[in-house]
Amino acid sequence: MTAPTWPTVQAEVTPGSRLDDLLAAYAELKPAAEEMAARLKTVTDAIKAELTTAMPDVRRIDVAHEALAQPLRLSYVESWRLDTKALKAEKPEVYVRYAVKGNKWELRGIPG
Repeated sequence: MTAPTWPTVQAEVTPGSRLDDLLAAYAELKPAAEEMAARLKTVTDAIKAELTTAMPDVRRIDVAHEALAQPLRLSYVESWRLDTKALKAEKPEVYVRYAVKGNKWELRGIPG
């Protein structure tokens, strides 16, 4: 199961084009969005810690605050996941039989 190798093509960006404007907006917004996402995760994790410390035996906690547009609910949720790495290693024929191939476009920064 090796992925095909596709040639890399360098896109030309015409000054003043829609792509030029979009790339400039991306350059401005991406770092700010990453910083805000990190801050939100920190605050969210801290809220979870505060609520679960205050009510350690409760599995569903509602909290309201004047600054919130709507109340928040913290719920304890159990989940199962399939260890695909172990399945591939131990039973590759089963993995291949049930694996579903997917694809998507990914936009990432190029290190360098």
